Amino acid sequence: MNDRYPDYRRNFVSLVGDWIFFVTGMAFISYTTVIPSFVNQLTDFAPIIGLATTIPSGAWLLPQLVAANYIGSKQRKKPWVIRLSLIGRPVYFLAALIMFVAGARYPGLLLSVFFLAEIVFSMTDGLSMPAWFDIMGKAIPSRRRGRFYTTAQVLTGLLSMAVGAAVARVLGPGGPPFPQNYALLFGSCSALLMVSLAFFTRVKEPIQQAELEREPWGAYLPRLLRLLREDRQFRLINIVRMLSGIGGLALPFYVVHATDVLDVGDASIGLFVSAQVLGGLVTSLAMGYLNERSGSRIVAQLTAFQSLIVPLIALGIHYFSPPGAVAAYAYALAFFCIGGIFSGYIQGFTNFVLDIAPPTQRPAYVGLFNTLGGTVIFIAPLLGGWVLQSTSYPVLFSSAALGTFAGLVLSLRLVDPPRR
Repeated sequence: MNDRYPDYRRNFVSLVGDWIFFVTGMAFISYTTVIPSFVNQLTDFAPIIGLATTIPSGAWLLPQLVAANYIGSKQRKKPWVIRLSLIGRPVYFLAALIMFVAGARYPGLLLSVFFLAEIVFSMTDGLSMPAWFDIMGKAIPSRRRGRFYTTAQVLTGLLSMAVGAAVARVLGPGGPPFPQNYALLFGSCSALLMVSLAFFTRVKEPIQQAELEREPWGAYLPRLLRLLREDRQFRLINIVRMLSGIGGLALPFYVVHATDVLDVGDASIGLFVSAQVLGGLVTSLAMGYLNERSGSRIVAQLTAFQSLIVPLIALGIHYFSPPGAVAAYAYALAFFCIGGIFSGYIQGFTNFVLDIAPPTQRPAYVGLFNTLGGTVIFIAPLLGGWVLQSTSYPVLFSSAALGTFAGLVLSLRLVDPPRR
């Protein structure tokens, strides 16, 4: 690109390839469709189903504050990402092998193996994230991140739509029996995660000045509190993110509501996966254009709006109770918006933080942002399970809508950050 980014093209291709195969792999075990459906086959206790979404969110986000302090003093962060990936990414393949061998006779064993694999993968991936975002922030300039996100998300969307069709076939009546059908999905996920890692090893990490030394926690934590107190926009984007995250109360239960209450059938899960992927695809195109043209603030605001739309759609479907096929396509619209939310979080919220963070403090900003968001994302699905167990779907969906509405209102106070 220029002297400041001599390896821009190589890094662009490598990071896009890393992103594409990572997200496409994860589409095989979507946390909003496939995993809740898998756990629901083993137990009908709603808090456990909520836990299946709570664990990856919390285990991915909460450790990032620890990782940010550890890697903040290191100029080279790529080895840290590779080591953690080699630990975490093969575990779903091992879980798939156990599912094939054990069969459906031991539901307790399947649940235990699944949750253990989910914890190991999510923690190792979460610990690598501050380093990954720091590398991306150094390798891709701010004014080119819109096309980076869009390229990665569009290509991912096209591949993941095929994944949706594959999921529908594997989980449909003509697919393998349970749990071999889900084992096939977990194994496919792990294989693509390793392809993703191969692309990442091609990245040439730019070397920039790092923080001089790792701070003791007695000094590091007060500095993080000062960031929140003194940086008003950073404090505000964290509050908006956490309020929008209240929508996670209902996130694991949309697919359960559709299959158990509306009786749309497990084959519709593939439709939901495809709709979610298509939503991410369409949203990434629009958000990438807005990001480069107008900045990350408007993207964050539109993402907060989408977070409100999803529980409102679910409420409407619940009260009007359309027939099975109509209900499936109506719910597909909700999953379309969920896909848009996932795309918008990166292009809006995370990119906003990357833009306002001083370069030497980027890991601390990203780690604190993700950890604070993780507190809500960690608690929300589990709390949603207890709400559903104690009340009803309308109460659950209404609670999610109220929280996300508050986040949308506060997002209007965000100010465009400087674009470095």
